[in-house]
Amino acid sequence: MIKTSHTIPIILAAFLLSCTGKSNGQPQQSTEKAVVEQPHTAKQQRLAPPLGYEKVKLTAGTFGSFLRGLPLKPAGSDLHYYNGSIKQRNYAGAVVDIDFGHGEVEQCADAVIYLRALWLWQTKLYDKIHFNFTNGFRADYARWAKGERIHIDKKTWRCWYSKDTAADYSYKTFRKYLNLVFTYAGTASLEKELTIITGKELQVGDVIINGGHPGHTVIVVDKAVNKKGEAVYLLAQGYTPAQEIEIFNQWFSINPQIKYLDTPDWYFRGNYAKRF
Repeated sequence: MIKTSHTIPIILAAFLLSCTGKSNGQPQQSTEKAVVEQPHTAKQQRLAPPLGYEKVKLTAGTFGSFLRGLPLKPAGSDLHYYNGSIKQRNYAGAVVDIDFGHGEVEQCADAVIYLRALWLWQTKLYDKIHFNFTNGFRADYARWAKGERIHIDKKTWRCWYSKDTAADYSYKTFRKYLNLVFTYAGTASLEKELTIITGKELQVGDVIINGGHPGHTVIVVDKAVNKKGEAVYLLAQGYTPAQEIEIFNQWFSINPQIKYLDTPDWYFRGNYAKRF
């Protein structure tokens, strides 16, 4: 039985939702120094915060704690595209050792979606796993896990649910749900689902995003503060062409009230700071 119906734009979503980087012709700005260099010490912790900063305390089991504890490939690992080719040898940051970055549709917004959804799935918060397609159709994992499937008419791009199979909460079924979301969601849809951060402070798990066609997004995976209360943040991203999730080897000073942020692959502008 059809329960929900929407229309998807005819242009292929996976193509529209790509990130194209700084070659978009936008001028540089220097509103504030975005990158805080790490000190070079012999016994430096990997991805350690700058000298004088300490990582904030995070409650075990939270999304922030999950992001801080992401498994990493060994230091000096190459950063790969989805097809196995090398984007950067001996990557200076960190390559996240996780089931992502091996499919062509797994791009920048999908990296954020995957990390958020995986934490919710692992903590069994199934009802909170839902993302909108670009046309507004809501894809609910809870319905998917109960055996409902999303169907798409490729002629009219109408979407609907129907009960097709038995309930299954396995990772394999969860991953199939995400593959569909990755195909039809992106920065434009994800940005609309997030809440604008009105203060000056970010938290681990917050999202930096400019939605669009193209657009880009990164996610805060760690935070540190100094004795003055000044904060710096560690950022992770996926990209286009699809690649493994990378964590930059830089800590960023970010004030959402300054409507500009320079990152290695994108100049974010406007109300770019968002929260789930």
